[in-house]
Amino acid sequence: MNKNTIKLLAVDGGGTKTLAVLVNENGTILGKGKAGASNYQVVGVEAAKEALVEAILAAFKDAGGLMAVEKAVFALAGIDTAKDEKVVADVVQHAVNELSIEIGSLVVENDCLSALLGATQDKAGILLIAGTGSIVYAHDGNKQIVRSGGWGHRVGDEGNGYWIGKQAIQSVLKMQDGRGEETILSRLVLDKFSFDKIEDLYNWTYSESYSVDDVGALAAVVDEAYRLGDAVSIRILDHAVNELILLLKTAIVKGGIEQDDFELILQGGVFFHNAYIKDQVSERIQQIAPNVKIITSIEEPICYIIKRGLNYCSSLQ
Repeated sequence: MNKNTIKLLAVDGGGTKTLAVLVNENGTILGKGKAGASNYQVVGVEAAKEALVEAILAAFKDAGGLMAVEKAVFALAGIDTAKDEKVVADVVQHAVNELSIEIGSLVVENDCLSALLGATQDKAGILLIAGTGSIVYAHDGNKQIVRSGGWGHRVGDEGNGYWIGKQAIQSVLKMQDGRGEETILSRLVLDKFSFDKIEDLYNWTYSESYSVDDVGALAAVVDEAYRLGDAVSIRILDHAVNELILLLKTAIVKGGIEQDDFELILQGGVFFHNAYIKDQVSERIQQIAPNVKIITSIEEPICYIIKRGLNYCSSLQ
């Protein structure tokens, strides 16, 4: 490594955006860059690579130009299986090759896992993310890592924003059929998308303009209906709570930390924008793990990923 070496490149890549930051040994951000989604499961391999290149280039430009990096941590969504690990590792390597930057040591790992290890500093802890996805990672403080959920919006992600929004649409369609009870979600959902009738909503769900983000935005509509006393919305939120508790309980039991002292970090838009879900999850999880300390994270995931990277740098010295 030459004298113009930056301590750490940290990258947080997900299904909606990618953030790359360059930091010194004190954790001070020297450069920052943003780009679109880099979850290859969402946008494909080539687009994921291009997003990484764009974000990293922007970070170097912000820092004053390309230079060598002592350590890089790529914390990316979409790393769920052994196949994913290989695919994403190849994507990252192609991005690094295209950038022609020298990196001393490189780590590629699941974004949630990276954030957990950074937040807990290798102590026992759990990170529950409920935003564009839903996933739990638990660490027993003794190298054992347990995961629950995170299977994506097509077959999983129960209790997240998209799942809540999808429940809202289904409830509106059931009401239209007569299979479900009356709900003010019908009016609120149509208003959200400026639709005139329920048929417009149905047509949209099978159109090219349909998006996971737009459906996820309906979680706020469900919260509004809940605060207006809508029974259907109350049941949707209760169902979401049950799913999130199941994610947590599974990880806690598998990790064997039911009686341990540990931090539970709640992160993601569902907890920021829906006080009912946050309060219910916080209350009920203490019945399973009485010694838990609950923290609603106000830090961006990249902050934890930076801590993870700097901690790893220290371990190499």
